[in-house]
Amino acid sequence: MAKVEPRSPNREVNLRHGGYASDMCPRCGHVRSGKKPQHSVPELVDSKQLRDAVGEIYHAMQADRKLTPDAAVMLGVLEARIGGNEYCFAACSSGLIDISPYLKAITYHKGAWQAAKPEVPTVEHNPLRWKGQWRTVKGEKVNIPLTANGVEIPRIGQTCAAVKLLLELGNRVAQSGKRREVEYVRMSEQYYVGPENTTASREWHGKGATCSWTAHSCGPCNVRIPYLICDVPSNWIENA
Repeated sequence: MAKVEPRSPNREVNLRHGGYASDMCPRCGHVRSGKKPQHSVPELVDSKQLRDAVGEIYHAMQADRKLTPDAAVMLGVLEARIGGNEYCFAACSSGLIDISPYLKAITYHKGAWQAAKPEVPTVEHNPLRWKGQWRTVKGEKVNIPLTANGVEIPRIGQTCAAVKLLLELGNRVAQSGKRREVEYVRMSEQYYVGPENTTASREWHGKGATCSWTAHSCGPCNVRIPYLICDVPSNWIENA
């Protein structure tokens, strides 16, 4: 078997999640950066402040020995302003880890952070068995196909932090009952791979050292993201 060389962490400024503004939106069928209809969030990008926030969660968890040497988890944070409300959420890809105690370590928007723990729809072959509901950043219900671009979307338990963050945001916006103009949505993710983990995302390992890289979501979750960030009204799509 060919040796997999470790690669450097992704340090791209404003790392994109779920594709680019020039991509066609799978929900509404329009280019995301097109003038009509206008996508308020044509690209889901991060910022230095959000990267630092994820790092602060990560270091707090390390200090508490919450991240074991054989762990492989995605940590993420999201900030948004929709309908005049500000939202700050943090999430972990593992359902076995409660990151709530570590959010107080974040210095950016200090004290405003909440853990995102939405009920992620179970992706079974019978949609009627879904326990949760996919929602866009405007709180509108949206269906996501079981496969997209040849990628099979995994069942519950295989969800990156980004999807949990966006679902939590959509649920809160839906509950707000207010106007839902989207001003911005920004997010950052970081993938931790312990030095003793020999199976998960091996290409992200440092040379035997504990490491944590800024990263994109996995392929299937990147397929979901464009559906969740589309804020084109449903009636516009139906009347197109």
